[in-house]
Amino acid sequence: MNTRAMPIHAAVFLLSGALPVRAQLPAPAVFSDAGYAQCAHHTCTWLPLGAEHTFTRGNLSYTVDATSDKIDALFVLRRADKELLRTPLKELSASVSVVWADDSRHFAVTWSDGGAIGGFCVRAFRIDGDTVTELPAVSKAFEAFKARHWCETRGDNVQAYRWLPDSRQLVLVFSVYDTSDCGKEMGHTEGYVVDAATGEIRQHWSEKQLNQYIRSHPE
Repeated sequence: MNTRAMPIHAAVFLLSGALPVRAQLPAPAVFSDAGYAQCAHHTCTWLPLGAEHTFTRGNLSYTVDATSDKIDALFVLRRADKELLRTPLKELSASVSVVWADDSRHFAVTWSDGGAIGGFCVRAFRIDGDTVTELPAVSKAFEAFKARHWCETRGDNVQAYRWLPDSRQLVLVFSVYDTSDCGKEMGHTEGYVVDAATGEIRQHWSEKQLNQYIRSHPE
């Protein structure tokens, strides 16, 4: 199984009205403006293709090196002039979203390797001093969702939405591609709360429960 997330179509909800509307989450998505960048709450989202952006979190800074001579984009994390992490975002083809935990030691990166509707990928990390460790946050929840909801032609999608206040548990959004070739599973969406350090599933939310959470905890 491809634990770098196998896709996320992100078919959850935009929260602009009293009733939820199924749509892509604000991040990641496909933006035509190379200068696009926005931060809100715990999350920064930007389009690194064609423009360089650097963001800060306390004494940390992070960016994506997506220069044209590289096969894969590179996520780069620094503290002052010291580089802590340089790791690929495979086949990046849209925007990048980074969501931080309250402790500023845990973060998750979501990106797309297939454009607007999917190929969304997630990697989660923990910072200990100058050491950055990747966490197995996705794989167990992915397998649980896949066992019940799967698109034979495209696979499934996953996105990191928000860390819980304990800075250990991560809310993941899983969904089937919202395209007709996925049949009756088209666009089906659920939420999982996982212990990022182990990948163990702590909570499983229906689409309704996920929507209620997003409405009360917007990113």
